[in-house]
Amino acid sequence: RDFYSNAPRCSSRSEPGRGRKRVVFYAEDVHHFAISMNPEYRYEGEQWGDIAIHVLYQPGDEESWGGGTVVEQTQTSLAWLGDLFGPYPWPQMTVVHRIEGGGTEFPMMQMNGGPGLGLNLHEGGHNYLMGILANNEWREGFLDEGFSSFQTGWFFEEEGQGSRYSGLENFILALNLDGRSEPVSLVSEDYRDFITYSWMIYDKGHLFYHQLRYIVGDSTMRKILRTYYDRWKLKHVDEHALRQVAEEVSGMDLSTFFAQWLHGDVLYDYAVGRVERRPLSSDRWRTRVEVVRLEEGRIPVDVQVIAGPDTATRRVDGLARREWVELETRGKPGEVRIDPDVRTHDWNMLNNRKKFGLSFGGLVGQGRRREHYVDTYFSERVRRDRMAVGWAPALWYNDVGGVTLGVRARENYLGRFEENQLLVSGGTGWGVDSEVEEIDFFLRLRNPVWLKRPNHTQTLDVFRVEGRFGARLALERTRQEHVTFGPTSHDALTFEWVHLDDLRFVDPGLYDDASTVELRLERRVSDRAGPWQLGFEGVLAGGLVYNRNGLATSGRPDLDPFYGRLVLTGTARRSLGDGLRLGIRAFAGAAGGGDEAVKQRQVYAGGADPLAQLSNPFLRSRGALFVGQDVQYHVPGGANVRGIDPRVSTAALLALNVELEQDLLTRADAGLFTRVSVAGFGDLAQGIGGSSQPLGGGRIQFLADAGVGLRAYHRIGQTEFVTRIDLPIYVSRPELAHDRHPGNDEFGFRWSFSFEPGF
Repeated sequence: RDFYSNAPRCSSRSEPGRGRKRVVFYAEDVHHFAISMNPEYRYEGEQWGDIAIHVLYQPGDEESWGGGTVVEQTQTSLAWLGDLFGPYPWPQMTVVHRIEGGGTEFPMMQMNGGPGLGLNLHEGGHNYLMGILANNEWREGFLDEGFSSFQTGWFFEEEGQGSRYSGLENFILALNLDGRSEPVSLVSEDYRDFITYSWMIYDKGHLFYHQLRYIVGDSTMRKILRTYYDRWKLKHVDEHALRQVAEEVSGMDLSTFFAQWLHGDVLYDYAVGRVERRPLSSDRWRTRVEVVRLEEGRIPVDVQVIAGPDTATRRVDGLARREWVELETRGKPGEVRIDPDVRTHDWNMLNNRKKFGLSFGGLVGQGRRREHYVDTYFSERVRRDRMAVGWAPALWYNDVGGVTLGVRARENYLGRFEENQLLVSGGTGWGVDSEVEEIDFFLRLRNPVWLKRPNHTQTLDVFRVEGRFGARLALERTRQEHVTFGPTSHDALTFEWVHLDDLRFVDPGLYDDASTVELRLERRVSDRAGPWQLGFEGVLAGGLVYNRNGLATSGRPDLDPFYGRLVLTGTARRSLGDGLRLGIRAFAGAAGGGDEAVKQRQVYAGGADPLAQLSNPFLRSRGALFVGQDVQYHVPGGANVRGIDPRVSTAALLALNVELEQDLLTRADAGLFTRVSVAGFGDLAQGIGGSSQPLGGGRIQFLADAGVGLRAYHRIGQTEFVTRIDLPIYVSRPELAHDRHPGNDEFGFRWSFSFEPGF
């Protein structure tokens, strides 16, 4: 560059300088070019018909790139692309091992970060779909990236390695349902952020071609691709060119499909409406099916009638809100299905099936398809076209009901809808003197399909569990403007009613003889500021308490039945390098009204309050597995002074928690132990007002602890959790310590454990 800085000397007619040579490139029928020069490159070459194949790779990669490996893969790519589109028009194809991972393409050149066949197919496909069919990738990237991803996937499907459609369609559907999808044909810079651009151009664009292939069929799709290539090779193309060829070859009006998939962002939902069947003869039946379109998305849809001897299928255009279709079968119809192969991108497959059963007046019995399985606790099965129902036994213990046996069923659709759960249990009385042998239940209904709304969650819990019954209704919303940056917020409005029915189950150190009705407003926000990951949570609640005497508590009718709670929590975390991390948490909480709040709604010094533990059978009752004698289990929450007894509470607290954690072992590919670390921690809390009587009978003023701990992070199936062991060596108020074995000494060997992070 410096040598040829004088423009006239760069003339093609001038002689090169001493020790230098000139290379002249002649370009015809190309719109872009690239050059890659490295004197250390190793070279392999071969002919494929009239096409020269050149492979250049870096020293040391002879085993992965050499020995003809990449040469043969390039031949495979050219053969596949030539068959799918048409003959390669250029004289050569060069594959260069580039420094970075991934790949990029130019006419007659692939710059690949690895020797894989999939990468070769994809970048080779760009030679056809960016180079020979020269599109404007900035304006219509789906004609390049999405198209090449589609042809690559089709190759592996033809090779018997299975279709990638299901995983791709599920991913795009999740974006649709979360409100994170955008039109495929936006100008690149108009997307929300780069990640969204990538999802839409590569993935949703890929799915667009799958949907076109579904509509026209495989053989017609191949004709479309060859005609498109033959007509437009070595010319500039756009959406209109592709659509014109597709409509001409298929004989279909594809305007709605192109408009909705490329320029809109709609949902698809077809349902089985009314169904009628009648015999035509002794061995012929006619079934009339009403196809109901419930969303704006319109696409041809298959209707199927399943009979004993045979199955009849017919396709309708799917444009009308309601349309009837007739099908004939040789046997008596038993079931009707819409979109049996799950190819229309229909978001709700639960309404796509009806079975003939007990019927009145020609009506058909309807049942959602369900798949039952043995639940392993750590992983939940998810199905695209049916409910998944997992069954599991349950077993726990407490000092009142003794050994408790139960069975749990949890179900879901798509892992996000109909997340319902039913747990039925009963105390056997085994191991205790109590005669309490009641049947309890916990029922959860979450996110029914008829309440679908992006980023919203609706939950209804109804329960009777170990001396308590009640209900909880929660409406939640999560908002995240960008995928990889910017704030994420979570808002919730919760109504909760907890009625105490049998005081034998509850620890008097955690509960007063009172029932509560509470309304809570919660807000959580997380964001990043430089190296810090920041979080904030605010909870504002108001409620009333009552007992058998009415709006009174603990038999004292003079108490104010109304109370309020305000809890504010802020966290800041950052990496300090070399596996060292710092976490800081600040807390402020207050509860009360005209009088102090009942025990279960006060602010707790050592961890979470009792109602936060209500759904956990290992914690909620006297003598449960994690709250028995000599068991120190820490539930993070409240002021979080982890060395303090979890029953210590007061009206108001300020707290500061600090933790420094150093990794000892990190294994991303491990399951049981993904990370092991040691930690040092310190917790401080200051009572405000001191209106409550903790365990020792005095007022809470200042509390502190400090210690060390061990953390082991696990992943079993879909579940990630941490085993945490803390040793609060110092506790400022030893008489209030969680572990009192060291006696009245502030310094001593104390311990606690948990399966949850410290904060």
